[in-house]
Amino acid sequence: MYFDQSGLAMVGQPEGAECMTGINNEYVQMECILADGGERFGVCALAFDQHEELLWMGNQGGHITSYYTSHLQKYTSFQVHPSQDIRQILALDHGVLILSGSLLRYQLRRGIPIFSHTSDNLTEMQCMLQMSPTRLLLAGHQDKLIDYNIGVGQETKLIEVGEAGCAMLRAHCRFVCAGNALGRIDLRDPNTMNIEHTLDTHSGNLSDFDVQGNLLVTCGFSNRQGLLNVDRFLRVYDLRMMRAVNPIQTVVDPMYLRFLPLGSSRLAVVSAAGQLQLLDTVAFTEPRLCLVQMENPGAMCLSFDISTSSQSLAFGDSTGSIHLFGSQPRAVFNTYSRLTEHADVIAPMINMSVNEYEAPFSSIPMPIRDDAPLASDWPQNLMENCYRRSPAIDPEILRTMKMQGPIGYAPNPKETRRNQVTYNLENSNGGAIPKQKKSYAERIHTKMAAADETGVFVAIPKRYRRVELKYNKLGVEDFQFDMYNKTEFAGLEAILPNAYCNAMIQVLYYIEPLRATLLSHICQKEFCLSCELGFLFHMIANQTLTPCQPSNFLRAFRTVPEASALGLILSDMHADAKQRVDLGMLIQCWNRFILHQMDMELLETLRKLKDDGKNLRKPFVYKEIDFPTILSGGHAKRAAAAAAAAAAAAPEDRNEDVTEIHQLFAMKQWLINTCLKCKFEVRKEAVLMPCNLNYPTSEPDRDYWSFCQILKRSLNYDQVTPAWCDRCNKFSPTSQCRRLSSLPKVLSINTSLHNPQNKSFWQSQMDKKVSKATPHGDSSRSTTPTLVTSAKPCRYGDNCSRPGCRFRHNSDTAPPPNGPHTNPYCSNNWLPHRIRMAIKDDLIVQKVAGEDTGGGTPTTAGNKNGFVEYQLTAIVCYITEPAAIEKRSLVVLIKVPDSYHPEGPRKEESPWYIFNDFSITPVPPQEATWFSFDWKTPCVLYYSTDDVYCGRTQVRHSLNKDIFTQVSSFTRGTSAAITFTPLEEHEYPKKGDLVGMDAEFVTLNQEEAELRSDGKMSTIKPSHLSVARITCIRGQGPNEGTPFIDDYISTQEQVVDYLTKFSGIKPGDLDANFSSKHLTTLKSTYIKLRYLQDSGVIFVGHGLKNDFRVINLVVPQEQVVDTVNLFHLPHHRMVSLRFLAWHFLGLKIQSETHDSTEDERAALQLYRCYLRLESEGRVGSALSELYELGKSLNWKVPEE
Repeated sequence: MYFDQSGLAMVGQPEGAECMTGINNEYVQMECILADGGERFGVCALAFDQHEELLWMGNQGGHITSYYTSHLQKYTSFQVHPSQDIRQILALDHGVLILSGSLLRYQLRRGIPIFSHTSDNLTEMQCMLQMSPTRLLLAGHQDKLIDYNIGVGQETKLIEVGEAGCAMLRAHCRFVCAGNALGRIDLRDPNTMNIEHTLDTHSGNLSDFDVQGNLLVTCGFSNRQGLLNVDRFLRVYDLRMMRAVNPIQTVVDPMYLRFLPLGSSRLAVVSAAGQLQLLDTVAFTEPRLCLVQMENPGAMCLSFDISTSSQSLAFGDSTGSIHLFGSQPRAVFNTYSRLTEHADVIAPMINMSVNEYEAPFSSIPMPIRDDAPLASDWPQNLMENCYRRSPAIDPEILRTMKMQGPIGYAPNPKETRRNQVTYNLENSNGGAIPKQKKSYAERIHTKMAAADETGVFVAIPKRYRRVELKYNKLGVEDFQFDMYNKTEFAGLEAILPNAYCNAMIQVLYYIEPLRATLLSHICQKEFCLSCELGFLFHMIANQTLTPCQPSNFLRAFRTVPEASALGLILSDMHADAKQRVDLGMLIQCWNRFILHQMDMELLETLRKLKDDGKNLRKPFVYKEIDFPTILSGGHAKRAAAAAAAAAAAAPEDRNEDVTEIHQLFAMKQWLINTCLKCKFEVRKEAVLMPCNLNYPTSEPDRDYWSFCQILKRSLNYDQVTPAWCDRCNKFSPTSQCRRLSSLPKVLSINTSLHNPQNKSFWQSQMDKKVSKATPHGDSSRSTTPTLVTSAKPCRYGDNCSRPGCRFRHNSDTAPPPNGPHTNPYCSNNWLPHRIRMAIKDDLIVQKVAGEDTGGGTPTTAGNKNGFVEYQLTAIVCYITEPAAIEKRSLVVLIKVPDSYHPEGPRKEESPWYIFNDFSITPVPPQEATWFSFDWKTPCVLYYSTDDVYCGRTQVRHSLNKDIFTQVSSFTRGTSAAITFTPLEEHEYPKKGDLVGMDAEFVTLNQEEAELRSDGKMSTIKPSHLSVARITCIRGQGPNEGTPFIDDYISTQEQVVDYLTKFSGIKPGDLDANFSSKHLTTLKSTYIKLRYLQDSGVIFVGHGLKNDFRVINLVVPQEQVVDTVNLFHLPHHRMVSLRFLAWHFLGLKIQSETHDSTEDERAALQLYRCYLRLESEGRVGSALSELYELGKSLNWKVPEE
């Protein structure tokens, strides 16, 4: 098909086609069929299924038909409405949504209806758009846009769109694009559905439009001399600048248009006559025409769609035909389609000859008559009626059942199909009929269940399991943390992404010199992990029972590009990729990364102080030789070559400035490369922080290796590998040696147990040590040393005298004082508690004799005969549950120094504790070095010298009042509006001064909830809030009520809800390019709040507990005056600030939106009102009157 000079479409090849350039026939017609009902109705709706290889058709008679694959094999066909035409078809995951003029139908792909929805609001419906798995938008030629919830089958919201209505809906990452027939397109906010921008496209009518990326393209009609004419120019709008750009001219009269899904810049334009032109919105330099003609002369194209693979195009015309075009001979609709469920094949009847006497007559189906006996019937005296026994209720249902009165609710375990009951049939001998062969997973489950009955199988102890937080509408306020932590130490929450590093954060906190260094460190860098760790350590030091939330540290951690390059950011991964991540290997990489990162950040600060503010820092560059734990195969060889090539580095590259991190963790090494042919030697001095253990898995000559021998082998490692020799001028066998030249104060070790060979080696060495130590050579492994492993109570209660009883007792909350000495794997640890090292002619690593208990304060210290003694202080373990991959976690066992006990050391207790996020439990020293590779694998080990473990380091407080004089805003464009008055010299806060404080927040991630079997909503994951505005006002003096801090906090993360009604924050207020507010960083404002807290001021506000939690600031209770608690009766609801201000002060606040300055002034006045009532002794009566009035008014402030 081609176009002649007059513009008519001609069939066949044009003359001189071989000389024509710019014509590209990309699609060819594959099928043309007459649809169901095509003899009477036209095809008015077409939609390719995005999940299966199906094409859906709807005609003007309300009939739906689906066709399978590009051969258009008929799949299902059903009637939706008796008379109305089909307006749109939308394929979902579990079914198909069909929209007619007044009906919304949801059906399975097999044709079974799920629900039909009609209402008075469904009139002249035209389009629909899926916003989420359960949210749907419906619109048409009416003045309302309907927000519909598919999950509950209800209309949740009605949005006014005007008399013009809404004829088309398109999705965009930032907007919901709604177009009406008069040529206007409204860009609405997906959450609030408010109009953000409006585009006036065509002067006549809008025919169609589509949006892709930042481009919005429309086609329609223009008014010319009072008539509507097709506009051959496509209007193009840039959604970044919200203005029109150069239009695109077409050779056909555009009626429909769509972007090709797999080509972001390609556009398909279709005319009413069935002519299609493919355009490119970017490549205009050499346009190539791609034209397609629907072969049905005289018919009008009524519908059009493109498959997600861009390999198929479908047209529906007014004569009831479907035209399918494809770009490949075997075009597919989707790149990855799931299998389509087909009907069962009917077994054919058996054909037999009349003369075949040996054929069984039972194979011939025949009707059974009740009045005529059969020859196979047994006589009544030989038969007995036996009733089948009802199957037992699934134990999983009984375990999860929750009673509501006499009715029990439980989730469906989905072990059987719906409406089917399985029965255990018995044979004539009374035995069960043999079942089919079980799968591997079923056999393993059966073995585990049988082992559990015999008492051999032992589950993971409760203190090691991952503890799930249970949320409600109040978040975690009423969660009983004291059930999991009965110590004086603070834990960490694990609800945020990348919280796997909680274990290592606790390790770093309990290293006293490192903690003091980070508490003393503050720099000007916005995202500094050292600063955020220091702030987090300050929170942990001031918190006791309630766990801390490391949200600010994780927020800064996500912005570090090196962390993302090393694959340490789990939130950037797909859900399936997260399941495959080895947390044990990940935490070892994180251990190496954080030490290098802190060293670089402290070195940068040190150089800035030394060089009078000149930034001489060299950027941190990821080197493969610095991270050998993630190397494998050819990467390791390239790293070795890189190490050899870097041996001739200039002396000025070496860091002369030494940080506290370097002094604590760094080990100096000599890297010696010697060519085995010419004996040419190259030496280079390097710094090693964490040490990776190297196991001799390929050296079977030696039977037993001690841990000290493995550690020595890993620190002084020798290998022969091909490397480039400058003297031989070629690759030659090279001996690569590492020789340790200095010892650290804290020895950090990565165990490298992320492959089965290394685990098998460690386990074999433990077995050999136990075999040597036991008198009879009994090396039978024990899974858990006398630990409680079952939730079932023991039948003997506290009188149980059985050793190793695995059932629960009331006395199981406290561990035995002397530890599990009866277990040989606990009393004969392969991992020593104390070692000593020395560098003489060679490196010497020895176990300290008689010091393998790991408890108490060391009696020896210092450097004896050149040896440096180390004691084991922390072990990070990877806990895996084979039956539940999602419950794997990281825990850490820490030997807490005496200086961290607020009430002084306790000699009678073990210094070892297990930190499992917010669950903290004391454990015996022997348990710390006991491992079971079925579920407990050591990942990171920390050995410290006695000086580090027992020493105390002075913290240098670097916060001063100069931070209030640094008024800086990085708002671009217009000057930022300063809404606060900085503090004068005489106004700096002192201990006991009142400061009004309020904060506003925005939502980064919405709350995730599910509907339980009892009909109640259960919160799976709370919403993730981020602070957006912090305001502090003066609480006394002549300027009382005047703010001295009013900062809007910039955020680099995507905001899903600005909560404008409650926060007053509008879109653009937190964007430096558009904001007119005083925009600053969270860190600069956080430092000011820290200074106020350290100064001893009293914060006054409403709901400060939640504010401080989101800000990540722990303020002592004596420094907080919260009006939500002052005006509260026990066991009654909390009263809002708006109602309190109206009742006690006669003020009406928060009329439209919240303003933090107004709220703080009201809170200060309420506090003074409370003091007046308290002095008069009328607090009780005032609260009683408040609650009586609130109940009568339904807690709403009157409007008059």
